[in-house]
Parts: sequence; structure tokens; C-alpha cells
Amino acid sequence: AGPIELGADEARHVAARRLRAGASLVVFDGAGRVASARIESSDRRSTVVVADAIECAPAAVAPGVLATAIPKGDRLSTLLQMATQLGVGAWQPLILDESVVRKLDPAAPRLERILIEGCKVARRPWRLEVRAPATLDEVIAERGEGALVLYGDRDGGAPPLEASPMIVAIGPEAGFSASERRTLEAAGARPVSLAPHNLRIETAAAAAAACIPALRPAGEPGAADDGA
Repeated sequence: AGPIELGADEARHVAARRLRAGASLVVFDGAGRVASARIESSDRRSTVVVADAIECAPAAVAPGVLATAIPKGDRLSTLLQMATQLGVGAWQPLILDESVVRKLDPAAPRLERILIEGCKVARRPWRLEVRAPATLDEVIAERGEGALVLYGDRDGGAPPLEASPMIVAIGPEAGFSASERRTLEAAGARPVSLAPHNLRIETAAAAAAACIPALRPAGEPGAADDGA
């Protein structure tokens, strides 16, 4: 608690909102720490706030990981924003045979801005975990003991209702290749249908996050143990 100088991006955001000295706001660090604060001084280059007592929200860890092909352009922002709002704990970018985008820097400033904005919209104190891109073989090889693998397929069955350790894999619009399907089948993966039609990556990711309990941390809105 005490004086905190916000970064340049946040100072510009405060100025754009036309907030002045004495105005109240909430500050957070993306790692569970949140505090009510008031603005002490502000201009377009620097904003200093004084924070009250800091509250620490316990880490909400989902038993599942959402693994998808990487959408291109602004569609990546849509995926990350929706995953954050829906309570997904971790996103695993996949490099697949039919992937259009094959590179992603989890520490890129643009990605950080998207994740922070997603937290603001969702009022979520914990930032979505973005992992380094990996192949399907690597992700399956590193899965935890007993973790179930599901993958999106229009001809698959209904998504499971139980929340358990699992990886939910979403391929590109062209679908998983024949060799990737063999990899999934060899791992005992279960195909699940998220909609009757072909979906874009970010749409399928949102559908999976909304209907598969394992992707949402226990205790968050919509999680399996809150009666939703």
C-alpha cells in the first residue's frame, strides 16, 4: 500500500478517461493482488496513485488447459479476451500441420496489452497464462498423469460434464491432419462436438471454455462446483 506510479500506457488510459486528482480507481498486478486507490497526480506521461490495503485473491487453478491453433491478426485478441472473460486458466498455442500462424512470443508487448485489457473488462485479478507454442506431440507427451485429452470434431460426442485434469485441443479451420488424428487416437483422446457447423478457432475456443467445466477454475462464475 502507498504511492504507486503507473506505467505510461496506464497513464494515457487515465488521461483518456479524463480522471483527475482525487478520483477513485482499482489497481491490480495480474497476479492476484488488488487494491482500491485514488489518484494523487496525473498527466499524459505519469500518473501516481495512492493505494489502500492490498487484498490478495487466491490463485484459481483450473484442472484443464485450452490448446488451440493460433488465430491470425485481430482474431488472436478476440480469443484471448474471450478466454479471459470465461475464466480459462491457461492457453497453449499449438503448431499444427495446417497452421497458418506458427510463431508467437508470449512476452510480446502487444500480447501483454491484450491480456491486461481482458482482465480489466472481466474484473479478473489473475492474468491468463499464455504458454510457449508447442506441437501436438509435445503437448500430449507433457500432459499430467491421468489427464484426459479432448479435441474438437463436428462428428464427436457431447462434451463431458465433469471437471477433471484435461487438455482440450482445437485445430485450425482446415481441421487436424490425418497424422495428428492418429496421434490423438493413440493418446486415447475423445472427439467432442462443440457445434453442428465448422467453427473458427476463436469461436471453438469460446464454445469449449463455456461448456467444458475443466477449463474454468473452481469457484469462478460458471465453474462446476457453483451450481451453474
